[in-house]
Order: sequence, then structure tokens, then C-alpha cells
Amino acid sequence: MKSNMSLKYHKDVSFSVAVFYLKIVGLWLSTSLAEKWFRNALVTYTVLAIIFNMWMQLRGLYFSWGDFSVSTYIACNSLGLFMDLFKLLIIFIHKKKFLYLIVYMQKNFWHFNYNQYKKSVLADAKRMCIYFVCVFSFLSQSTIFSYIFMPLISNIGKNKSDRVPIFHMHLDLPLNVSPYYEMTYLIQALTLYQVGVCYLCVDNIFCIMCLHVASQFRILQYRIANVLSLRDKVKFDQDTNLDSSDEFYAIFRKCIQQHQALIRFCTTLEEIFTVIILGQVLTFSILICFVGYQALLVKLSLSWRISLVSFLTTNICQLWIFTYSCNALIEESMNTANAAYAAPWIYLSMDKFGEMTRKDLQLVLMRSRRACYLTACGFFPISLETFTKHIFFVSQIMSSAMSYFTILKQRTVDTIE
Repeated sequence: MKSNMSLKYHKDVSFSVAVFYLKIVGLWLSTSLAEKWFRNALVTYTVLAIIFNMWMQLRGLYFSWGDFSVSTYIACNSLGLFMDLFKLLIIFIHKKKFLYLIVYMQKNFWHFNYNQYKKSVLADAKRMCIYFVCVFSFLSQSTIFSYIFMPLISNIGKNKSDRVPIFHMHLDLPLNVSPYYEMTYLIQALTLYQVGVCYLCVDNIFCIMCLHVASQFRILQYRIANVLSLRDKVKFDQDTNLDSSDEFYAIFRKCIQQHQALIRFCTTLEEIFTVIILGQVLTFSILICFVGYQALLVKLSLSWRISLVSFLTTNICQLWIFTYSCNALIEESMNTANAAYAAPWIYLSMDKFGEMTRKDLQLVLMRSRRACYLTACGFFPISLETFTKHIFFVSQIMSSAMSYFTILKQRTVDTIE
């Protein structure tokens, strides 16, 4: 899919950051055949990086089977890698629709034909996107860089033969001897960074899409509630009811068309991300439990504990952003009904256009009562309630785990004594 380079639209930091990470993974528009090949090569490299890291984790799991602490640590990494590969596969399957939504946003959401109020709504959405995208990107990148640099800190003061890489490969090779150690470390660092970018790039653009389509529902509410300002115009000029009804109906139809376009946008968004959402929801609780166990209960060095706390914070932040953006879409789509009822339809005469307007208004009210929402593969809608349920569920599990850990520790002490 080729990009329209002459397209003019508002730009912001969050979208630029999201596009930067999408380009690194290879999920972006191409303007030439050479660029298309380059994008496909990046996607291939990303897939190979994920597979290479999964191979290291599974091999590590095989050699450390029976050690619960090490196994849970590897499980944390493996789940993240699985979600990377899963999201990349789904987006690649729906690549045309995915890129179409991005182009549609640029053309229809971020144009310059806005009045002061609409600009303020757009600015609010951009501000929220900047906050979410930048915070999540910072936390994700901090986690990746902590994974990359913590072994270097751990290796300080050790002999060359005792140096450890980022992940143990369990190969019968002298990988701790120069230059093989440096080569192994560099390969692991580069592939791990690519994996980290893949982890956040899809979630960043998903958050931007949800928050901006929610802002478009707010703009639609303003347009419907303030069609021609007829609430004042018709009061002072009762002789122009017919013309006002005609004009009202013409503009109201454009509002309906915008409403239908936003619904189609949400439908396409659901088609692309519904399976990804299900995978995210299923793995969030497991990841938070495993990472929380590693960060709080396992005896680790300070450097590795910092890495795991960063990973835990990233997962909680990711779940919050995920559910908040979906919840904003639900609320703003339902508020369209209130705006439609607040429109100045009561001042219209009962002529042909007045009756047609009232009938269409009823349809808008009925449709708006059914919120536009994103689901986990149709099983349940995603909202802030999903976040609170997950956090409550995880807190219960962690509380039980702490109790069991205390009992086991006490029994071990009693046995030794």
C-alpha cells in the first residue's frame, strides 16, 4: 500500500513515536518497490529475532526444569515473545486494513478544517496520546535496556571465564571467551531490542486509534448539538422555518454520514484487533503474576530486581492504557445520543424536512444507545472494569503466593533446626 506523500495533516509527538517504532518493525507504508522489499526484510528480521529469543528461552527451560524460580523467569520472557509473534502475525494478515486505518486517520481526523472547539478536542486527544505513548514507550525501552545492561553490571569484577551473556544459550561452545562472548552478546542485544520494539509498537498505534476515534465522537456530538445554531436562529426568525428545516436536514445528514463512518472505523478496528485483545487479556494476568513473583519473592541481585520491577510496571501500565483507550471509545460513542437529543430539533416546523429530521434523529438515538466497543474475540467488551478485575485477581493470587511462600520458608527453617 503506497502512501500519499502530499497529504497534509496535523502531526504530534505520539504519532511520530508510534510511526518510528512501526518502521523499525517494518509495518509501514511503502512508496516504491525497493522500499516495499526493505519493509518485508525488516518484518522477516523481526520474526527471526523473536524465534531466536524463543529458542533460547525454551532451551533454557529444558536445562533448568525443576527450578521453579528460573522456570517462572523463563515463562515471563516466553509469554512476552509469544505475544510479540502473535501480534505481528495478526497485523501482517490484516496489513491492508491496518494501513488503511492509519491513512484514514491522517486524512479525516487530523485535517485543518476545524473551529476553535474542535481544535481543543483534538488537542486534548493528542495530549492524552502523548502521555500514554511516551510513558509506555519509556517503560518498555527501560525494561529492554535493563535486560541488556544488567549482565554487564553483574560481570564487573569477574574473570573472563565467568562472564555471563544476556541469556544462557547452554551450548557446548566457548561463548564466554573473546571474541565469541562479545559477538554473542551483541547478537542477543540487537535481537532483544527488536523484540522490545515489536512489543510496544502495535499497542502504541492501537491506543492512538482508539483515543482519536473517541475524540471524533466528541466532535460529532458538538456538530449535532450545534447544527447552524438553530436554537437561537429559529427563535428570532419564525418565518424561515422551512428554509431552516431544509438546511438543518442537509447538515444533519452529513452528521449521520460521519457517525456511520466512525462506526465503520470501529468495526474495522474490531476486525483487526479483536484476536490480539483476547491474547493480551489472557496473558496480562499470567505475566503480572509471574513477574510479580520474580520481583518480590525470589532472592535476586538489586540490578535484576530493578529490571523485573520495570517489567512489572510496564505490564500494569500497558493494561491501563489498553483498557482506558477502549473505555473512552465506549463513553464517547454513547454520549452521541445525548448530543442528538440536545439538538435544536424541537424548533423545526412539521414540514417534510422537519419530519424526516425527526425520524433520522430517532435512528441516531437508537444506534447511539448501543456503544461502539472493542471485544476480546467477541467474548466480552474491554473497558476500565477489565483493568480493575485483572488487578483484583492478580492481587488475590499474589496475596496467596506470599502466604504460601511464608509457610514454605518457615517449614524449611523448622526442618533445618
